Amino acid sequence: MKVSQNWLKSLVEINTTPDDLSEKLSIGGFEVDSLIDCSLNVKGVVLGKVISVVKHQNSDKLSICNVDIGGSNYLQIICGANNIKPNIYVYVATIGTYLASIDLTIKRSEIRGTTSEGMICSLEELGIEDTSDGIAIINEEFASKYKLGTSGAKLLDLEDYIYDLAITANRPDGMSVIGIAREISALLETKFSFPRLENKYQINICNNFDLCTEAISKNCLYSITQINSVNGKELSPNWLKDRLDKSGIKSINLLVDITNYILLEQGQPLHAFDKEKLKNLIGRDVLPEDFAVRRARDNETLLCLNGENYELNENITIIACNDKPVAIAGVIGGLETSVTDNTSSIFLEGGVFNPVVIRKSSKEIGIRTESSSRFEKGISYKNTLASVTRAINILEEYFDISNPIINTSIEFDKTKILIPLRRKRIHNLLGPLVIRNEHFDSNKKLVKRNLSDTEITDKLRLIGCNLSNKEYGWDVEVIPSRSQDLLREIDLIEEIARLVGYDMFDLNLPSPIKPGKLTSAQNALRKLKNGFIDVGFNEVLSYSLVSESNDDLIKISNPLLLETSCLRNNIWQEHIKICNQNIKSGFDYCWIFEVGNIFHKKPDLSQEELLNGAIYGNNKFEKWIRNSKANHLNYYEARGKLKEALTVLNLKIEDKPNNTIDFLHPGRSSKLFTEGNEIGYFGEIHPNLINEKKALKKMYIFSLKVKKITDASTRKNKWIPVFNQYPTVPKMERDINFIFNKKYLVSEIISQIKKSGKKLLEDVNLIDVYDDNNFGNEYVSYTFRLSYRDSEKTLLDSDIISLHEKIVEIIEKKFDTKLRD
Repeated sequence: MKVSQNWLKSLVEINTTPDDLSEKLSIGGFEVDSLIDCSLNVKGVVLGKVISVVKHQNSDKLSICNVDIGGSNYLQIICGANNIKPNIYVYVATIGTYLASIDLTIKRSEIRGTTSEGMICSLEELGIEDTSDGIAIINEEFASKYKLGTSGAKLLDLEDYIYDLAITANRPDGMSVIGIAREISALLETKFSFPRLENKYQINICNNFDLCTEAISKNCLYSITQINSVNGKELSPNWLKDRLDKSGIKSINLLVDITNYILLEQGQPLHAFDKEKLKNLIGRDVLPEDFAVRRARDNETLLCLNGENYELNENITIIACNDKPVAIAGVIGGLETSVTDNTSSIFLEGGVFNPVVIRKSSKEIGIRTESSSRFEKGISYKNTLASVTRAINILEEYFDISNPIINTSIEFDKTKILIPLRRKRIHNLLGPLVIRNEHFDSNKKLVKRNLSDTEITDKLRLIGCNLSNKEYGWDVEVIPSRSQDLLREIDLIEEIARLVGYDMFDLNLPSPIKPGKLTSAQNALRKLKNGFIDVGFNEVLSYSLVSESNDDLIKISNPLLLETSCLRNNIWQEHIKICNQNIKSGFDYCWIFEVGNIFHKKPDLSQEELLNGAIYGNNKFEKWIRNSKANHLNYYEARGKLKEALTVLNLKIEDKPNNTIDFLHPGRSSKLFTEGNEIGYFGEIHPNLINEKKALKKMYIFSLKVKKITDASTRKNKWIPVFNQYPTVPKMERDINFIFNKKYLVSEIISQIKKSGKKLLEDVNLIDVYDDNNFGNEYVSYTFRLSYRDSEKTLLDSDIISLHEKIVEIIEKKFDTKLRD
């Protein structure tokens, strides 16, 4: 947002330097990206009068001029302009002046043997106009008001500064000159005055507007006003051109310029339609109720003001007249109904649209305008009719128009919205002010006290709030332009602190100050991350905001882009995209992991922290030479990498086959369990994802629930290392071999053996798997090695034979099998 200091001075008293004001605005929340001195390009240019003109004896095109710039002697200047003549007032660039537009420093020089002591300039050479035909001749009546030698910046109204402000999304009031002026008034504690506004026009509530409820939702409105007896050929006065130009908007004609002026001054976009063109479009006289706001239809087109012919669709919201598209709502108008030199009557549109709808339209057609940027940030509908009135007031100064009727979709809601503000709450949150008082002795120079009621009310009144006294404090009414960000008591308290100055309040440090440290869960997560990195994974970070792809996503209330309009409910999709990018870039592998949150809409709004990752290819970073063998890991190799990373937490993870996760291969995926609790999944992606080109190659993805992992790994018996005495007696091993139905998991069998083995059974391991067609397709042979040990003595066969036979009996009965010979 660019705004000139001279424009601001017409609204607020500025009693400081531009540099100091820039710093105050930046600290206050309106960051000044740049401060432009408008006079810089004409520094050294002064008002001069040509006294005499003589043809140069060595040139047919050059003239020798004597120019008076108010000094004791005339300057001799060589000039080649066709329109040079005596007794005219001109802009003279004196010796030493740098003209940035033509990259020239003026020096005393000799031209064809004659000395030249300056340069008579055109507006093009001064950087005021793009092209010029000859030197600039200043109006005699205007020039005679100034002394010769007066700075050219003063004559050109360039004794001004332009503040280029970065306005944040939470301060839409900063998108208007009035909002910035009010902010300056609050920061400098100076007088602020509104532009003159005459509310003398009739307001008609029009119930016949056909308005899309998605676009004109709660706290939105649409208005249309017919204004006759205007003239499209009328150009804007200099003061209006100057303000628009310094704000970066090109002057077109008075009608269009006024709508742009109101956009800048009030922050309310307006649009003017040519009444006669609308009549030709629909084939009859246009009525206010002919205007509508609706979604565009497929195959509709609209030629817009930028010369582009856009193909419309249902994601774009348009303004229609008798169902014919005439503008893209809140973004850009149509060329066929635009104001031109022949315009004699207009329909003036003013409205407030749903920010999400405007953002969708703007994104769909690929442009962002001054209007759309304001609607996207959110503006108050309570300012709309006042802005329309202000525009008509200015039109009345230049055209003889009769009192028009402002047709609006809703009646202005005059209900006051009051925010209770508690005095005690302010003092508790902000604490005391620290004031240096020189009248106290040297040991008591700092005085601490709470904000007084006067200080509180004065700061809030500076930003336009109305306050009524209550026993607990005040009821505060916020002005419409700040109603988007001042919604709660805490917002008002923050505003008070901002205007007083955060550095004015006492510091409140914890007493006593204790050093911070990581919790066991945080340490466990850090160890887990390092475990993945040690194995060869790279940590990545992806956005939590995604596009709206289904109804299960949580929408955010005021998204900046359609692509970031919802909270994600998974991370794996982004990881597949990252792997795809690496594949396209020619990399042979991509091992990544990420710790992040996902957000659930059902059953209740909640978030969950996950460690997700993806494995593609074979990470050969340890090998110098890459062989030509297949680069892909099989399921067990990939699962082994995950197991290797998890070993740092001393957790036993159990895999159970899975075929319920739709994005995983039904035969090559498993759910992960520890201590009987499900903690995540691991598996190869479903082949359909490759067929649908969502994934380019085979890859594996995994997900771990961080809280369950850290809870399990930080239990006292696992987190704190305990020394176990080395056994002093040998163990006794026995192997058992069974044929099992493949439906039984090895983990289930081992678990049952351990339960049956009591204290003497130390360990169980699977040592052999044998598959034979003679067993049948549904059966497989497993051999387990059972290790027995007694901590107090060496075991004999007689000590374990009954226990061993009992284990075999239980396994045979539980799993319907027989011990093989």
